[in-house]
Amino acid sequence: MTPAGGANGGLHPSAEVTFEPPFVDVDWLMRRLLHPRVRIVDTRSTPHGAPELKLPGGAELYADGHILGAVHLDYAEHLHDPATPYAARVAPAERFAEVMSAHGIGDGMTVVAYDDGTVPYAARLVWMCRYYGHDAACILAGGFPAWKDAHGASTRRTPLYPNARFRPHVRPELRATRDEVLAISEGREDAQLLETQRDTTYALRDRDIKGARRLSGSQLLEDEHGGRIAPHAKLDTLVDELRLDRGKRTVVSCGSGVSASGSYFALLQAGFKDVAVYDGSWMEWSHEGLPTVPKG
Repeated sequence: MTPAGGANGGLHPSAEVTFEPPFVDVDWLMRRLLHPRVRIVDTRSTPHGAPELKLPGGAELYADGHILGAVHLDYAEHLHDPATPYAARVAPAERFAEVMSAHGIGDGMTVVAYDDGTVPYAARLVWMCRYYGHDAACILAGGFPAWKDAHGASTRRTPLYPNARFRPHVRPELRATRDEVLAISEGREDAQLLETQRDTTYALRDRDIKGARRLSGSQLLEDEHGGRIAPHAKLDTLVDELRLDRGKRTVVSCGSGVSASGSYFALLQAGFKDVAVYDGSWMEWSHEGLPTVPKG
């Protein structure tokens, strides 16, 4: 990829910011650090839906050190729908726009999201951005560990940005509602429903959404490669084993919408044409007592 601004990596404020979705690498970001039209978002979040794991909270991790210039957004605290406290569904358009704007993220800016390269919180934010029509959003490959390994600058300071103007344009086809998933579950709609929760948290459950087939989010995105999408050959094997149809609408679910968002990007890379995230996922489904079956 040729960096905007030329071979020396210098970047004029008016230079075009381009990337190859859904990932950018550390070198790409280093050449654009503090660029006025790039907003870096630390998406490390407090685990939701699996309190037994007792992992550090996202705000705590951010305060302990983050990429220079990064703001912090927890998907289930800052960008959730208050109407569903039992599930971490994406915030309504007005609330989402308010939060993004207050953190200096607006139209015409490129969002670079990162996590720890394990749980795909960055994919969750990037999916949210694209759901609201903001395509200039990408994931830092390898996350914060890759940044530190490359001796990237980090800080404990929280940046202050002026309010920006974020205008959401909803793409409803990227998000599956509970009613759509229920229709698939009951055989009233011809679509593929996949359970893609990561292996660690999926092991804590004993039931599945009726009609869902298991496709491991831990296989689609590989921790050993910093949460990057698995190689094409592996993706093909996973898809072929389940005899999935790349041309059919495919809905991905998980525990709280995080693994499903990572799986969304993996399936697009695998050649699927119509993929949607059920962001209510298991937290909503189980809370509302909808049809389940024992795990296979």
